[in-house]
Amino acid sequence: MGRTKEKKKILHEPSTHEIFGCISRTPTYSKLLLENGPEKTYTAFLSWLIEKDFYNDKYEKISIKKMAADFKADSTKATIWIKEIYQDIFELNNDRPELFQNNDLKVSLYMKSYDNSCCFSTCMSVLPREFETVRFPFVHAKIGTDYFWVKKVEHEIEDNKIATTLWLEGGFVNKYREFALDKALFEGWIHFMDVYEKHSFELDNEIKKIYRNVQHQPKLYDNYKKGKWRFIK
Repeated sequence: MGRTKEKKKILHEPSTHEIFGCISRTPTYSKLLLENGPEKTYTAFLSWLIEKDFYNDKYEKISIKKMAADFKADSTKATIWIKEIYQDIFELNNDRPELFQNNDLKVSLYMKSYDNSCCFSTCMSVLPREFETVRFPFVHAKIGTDYFWVKKVEHEIEDNKIATTLWLEGGFVNKYREFALDKALFEGWIHFMDVYEKHSFELDNEIKKIYRNVQHQPKLYDNYKKGKWRFIK
């Protein structure tokens, strides 16, 4: 039996500047970490960044080297601290989601783009609907994008409490593509595991090939419907 070829993962590798940009655009999260997180080697550095408002009053791009020099530390330490701060915000959000929520609608976001994914608990004044666009700049360094579209909205009711999860896909939605994918799954032209095992662009190529066969070879399609023929990949 042949071995299944392992899919090459498409993972986002952010620069330190990209991570710092995510942190600086959402200073509230850093304040929550400073007030509720444990003492860390970066605590003094984070407190200093908050006092300086993450250099948000500067128009020019601040280098990590300049930032470290202003704090009187070497750039290697500053690079490590920035990465740790970013990761610890996600961990605090996972451990104590209530800190990131208020009286608005409490939601859990599950975000995915290629092989990058993360979860984040937050709140919204209005719940987005299927196919609507959501921007979340803070997760750009984690996912590789800050543009998402709503793939699914899920509500779970338990003991008179409602938990809402938004399933977000990176990029921009093409409704026709989603309907074509649903039809291909419904007709059995592609296997449901393909959706989980293949990248979106690989699925797109396969769906286009299938629909070209359906359009230009109607007799073969009729035979397929009768169980006498299958699409050849």
